[in-house]
Amino acid sequence: MSAEDRRQAIISATTDLVLEHGPEATTRQIADACGIAEGTLFRVFESKDDILAAVVEQLLDPRFVIDDISALPPTDHAADTVRALVAVVEGSTTRIRSVMMALHNAQNESDRRRNHGPRDKTKFFDDQVAIGRSMARVLAAHEGDLRVDPDTAATFIFTMVFAGNLPAVPKLNDPHVFTDLLVHALVKEPACSITH
Repeated sequence: MSAEDRRQAIISATTDLVLEHGPEATTRQIADACGIAEGTLFRVFESKDDILAAVVEQLLDPRFVIDDISALPPTDHAADTVRALVAVVEGSTTRIRSVMMALHNAQNESDRRRNHGPRDKTKFFDDQVAIGRSMARVLAAHEGDLRVDPDTAATFIFTMVFAGNLPAVPKLNDPHVFTDLLVHALVKEPACSITH
């Protein structure tokens, strides 16, 4: 296994363990999940905190969601494209929120000062813009069926999905209702009536 493959395996295993156990997942558990010796972890990362920081950094890396957006198959209908984009952003946002909440909730008071968020806030905001541009490129194929321009539609989807994932926001019993509301807000009639 190459050094980069081993690094990715450790990050992936740690992400799953943090979702299950929070940050108290042990380096022994991480090593076992990767099928490597515990000492091997520390040839790749200096400490467990460095592993957790790498998990957050990878979760916040826009390449993954941009790749998922770019891989969406073209659709004939704007409504289907909006639904597909909502699903991608929802999946990414849910995973990020779940890991960040697990890291935050399991910390004791002395650990609360430790910041597991993005290290470079400017880059983080630039990354969100890049995700929006990727979404707008996909929506541009349906510009004539949208109520707003593709950039505005992308921003609206991203903002609404993010806000809908905040812990204090009540959740709809049927998540499809949320997506349908976004479709009706963004897609002109009768194009928005196209359903799967």
